[in-house]
Amino acid sequence: MIQVQLTEGPISGDWAQSQVAGQDAGCTVLFLGTVRNQTSGKEVTHLEYEAFPAMVESELKKIAAEVAERHKVLRFALEHSVGKVPVEGCSVALAIASAHRSAGFAASIEFMDALKERVPIWKKECYLDGSSWLGKGS
Repeated sequence: MIQVQLTEGPISGDWAQSQVAGQDAGCTVLFLGTVRNQTSGKEVTHLEYEAFPAMVESELKKIAAEVAERHKVLRFALEHSVGKVPVEGCSVALAIASAHRSAGFAASIEFMDALKERVPIWKKECYLDGSSWLGKGS
């Protein structure tokens, strides 16, 4: 149901998209989360991610099952960065295959909200004048 991969540094989204491809899908939603150059007036230089891999995969499987119960999703794939990701780099790619677009878009929003709230991936924002750990939910 879900394929999960943690990757050192920035990612492209190609892997996630390839994992959900299939003739039964009328829709593939690909969400790419990228590093922006500022937060709350501070200039961001890069982000650094840490994760607890065994718990990441376990929790993502639970989230996928819950989301699939509410939406007609065929397949999920999630790739998330660990380590350093520069501004404009992609740190998370979520691909969802569904028969119809409404299910794919709704599932994407719900999945990403749950990921940020529940999955043990921590983010440190690095600024020109220091850094700040934001943790889950950021």
